[in-house]
Amino acid sequence: MRTKIKNIFFSVTLLAIVSLFVTSCDNEDYTGYSTLKVSSPTISITAGFTSPVTLVENDTKYEFTVTLSEPQIVDIHLAVKQIDGTASASDYELTSTIVIPAGATSAKGSIKILSDDAIEDTESLTIQIGDQTTANGNLTPITVEFSIQNLTGDDLVIGLSWEPSIKTTDNLGNDISPTDLADLRLLITDSPYTTILGGADGGSFESYTMSGSMADGEYLVVADFYAALDLPVRDLNLSLSFEQLGVIERFSYDFANAINTGTICPSNYFILAKIIKTGSTYTIEEVGGLPPLTGAWYGVDTEFEYPSEVSTRLDCDGNLLITGLVFGWMLDFWGEEVVAQEDVIINIDLDAGTVDIPYQAYITTLYKGTEYPYSIVGSGTIDNSGEYPVMTITYVLDQEGFNPSQWCFDNGYMANADFTATITLDPAGLKSATVKSAVIRNSKPLVKPVRR
Repeated sequence: MRTKIKNIFFSVTLLAIVSLFVTSCDNEDYTGYSTLKVSSPTISITAGFTSPVTLVENDTKYEFTVTLSEPQIVDIHLAVKQIDGTASASDYELTSTIVIPAGATSAKGSIKILSDDAIEDTESLTIQIGDQTTANGNLTPITVEFSIQNLTGDDLVIGLSWEPSIKTTDNLGNDISPTDLADLRLLITDSPYTTILGGADGGSFESYTMSGSMADGEYLVVADFYAALDLPVRDLNLSLSFEQLGVIERFSYDFANAINTGTICPSNYFILAKIIKTGSTYTIEEVGGLPPLTGAWYGVDTEFEYPSEVSTRLDCDGNLLITGLVFGWMLDFWGEEVVAQEDVIINIDLDAGTVDIPYQAYITTLYKGTEYPYSIVGSGTIDNSGEYPVMTITYVLDQEGFNPSQWCFDNGYMANADFTATITLDPAGLKSATVKSAVIRNSKPLVKPVRR
């Protein structure tokens, strides 16, 4: 009988131990014995802002996040410290140690730039997040930079930053930073733009202080290129910020696809904003405009009324260039892909209201493995009496003696023997155009001629 009692006691005790183990697994407190295994996780640091930062002392807080690739059974510590710059510890506050608690995968920290009443020169500050003292993880420290300006209420701070409109990487798949891709200038000019009056031209994002002592009047804020990578060619999204200490709270304007890295010369510029200065009062108006007669033209192209793909820009000699004519028709109806294009000069006489495209090489297309070169010639009219100019361009293509629009007319596919585009720089004008049926006068399918 005593033996039986011992067996019962042993079974109950074993059950209690198993129950305790299961309970401890379900309620992990990361103390004592843990269900997690010690590893060497990857530690990543993400700043919630773009470095370098140019700002006025205004108690602004900048946050960052530290993330583990997997939770750990011990706390992970990261040091945050100043490693360079003229700012002192009284100019900022920061989270000097980031702690990711055991079992967690992330923690946040911040850097706060403090305001004071002392009149100082612009100060610099470089903060490093993470260093070799961090244990139990693989870490690549990052640095963030600040340019701290101490101004009076009479001054206006203007900032310019940029980024490619699409993800941009090198041949190894590594991201190309915006400031490596392009180096832009921030210019202050007269209005209209004829003379550069001031600006900033550093090696990173730009900042310029319009002093209260500058003469009253109208000024333009303009962006153009100092340099850019030859490849890849990218449209840039621009962001323009303004701040006046104690008067204008920091705000910004954003401009998508504003300027292209393909042309590096003074004629490739973008007018961001207009400033009307009266004493220490600044009236700021968003402009977002290219040089006159340049930009995207909206409307319809060819009698099939394809939405316009036309755009114009200036080359470095001041010539107005045009591209995009017939692109929709060429691919959708004619079935040829545009694989190369030339710079085509278009001459516009606003006084006479005339448009002229001299005969010149235009595009190369690909059809069934064969390339076809086309030239273009055209003429038309321009009406610049309204807020936005409107052009009507009549043009033909020449493919080594073959005229596709004439052939389409002769064979009943088109009502006219040439192409016509009716387009405007007004972004709200004629944008509702839709593609009509690819057959206008004849319901038969297109049977293209044999050209070679």
